[in-house]
Amino acid sequence: MKHSFKEYLLHGGLFIVTFITTTMAGAEWTNGKSILADSYTWADFASGLPYSICFLMILTAHEFGHYFVAVYYRVRTTLPFYIPLPPVSLMLGTLGAVIRIKSPIRSTKENFDIGVAGPLAGFVVSVGFLIYGFTHLPPPEYIFQFHPEYEQYGLEYANYVYTAQFMPAGSADIIIGKNLLFLFFENVFADPTRLPNVHEIIHYPFLFAGFLSLIFTSINLLPIGQLDGGHVLYGLVGRKKHRIIASVIFIGFLFYAGIGFI
Repeated sequence: MKHSFKEYLLHGGLFIVTFITTTMAGAEWTNGKSILADSYTWADFASGLPYSICFLMILTAHEFGHYFVAVYYRVRTTLPFYIPLPPVSLMLGTLGAVIRIKSPIRSTKENFDIGVAGPLAGFVVSVGFLIYGFTHLPPPEYIFQFHPEYEQYGLEYANYVYTAQFMPAGSADIIIGKNLLFLFFENVFADPTRLPNVHEIIHYPFLFAGFLSLIFTSINLLPIGQLDGGHVLYGLVGRKKHRIIASVIFIGFLFYAGIGFI
């Protein structure tokens, strides 16, 4: 599929900006190095590279999974539009990426294949990074470089530090839960003496980026609207049943979210 030089310039520029913002976000998540700090250096910026490379490779695999299957079916499509986010606190550096289909998809089979190719490709790459992350865990003392105040308690710090009395006022304690895939990798690939505490996974860029990719993939597979799950459902059941099933699931989630909020 041919693209103009102007298109390559646009998509490449968006990728570069997104690479910069995700690297800044990675430095802040992993090492607490904010771009707004007066002492911010190139070394601080570089500390965010493991996160940004991992996250963007998974995102790129996802979008090009859609792209190459669309090309295979001769469906005209754009290259991925990467969406950068300003590197402010608690942001991930990007809102993801999208491609735009520019010609009709001729059958439900094509719709299904194009829709499912992205999540499958991204999932395979995220599994690879997670396996690498769990097989290359640093020693448990690694966490002391980010929290030197923990060192006074030794490796038993978890029994003392996650309390309201210990944590500074206004600070956030971010806990990353364990899904079935994480539990499997912990038991099969990881050294149990090096497993990170759930409060500290943000300091392990491959695990954190892999976890985020699993979360976004699961959300994207919800069988609703223009999400990939919606395209997959459309390919499975057709337009009429898709509208009914997607509407029921969407309303169900609204009630579920409302009950959770209450």
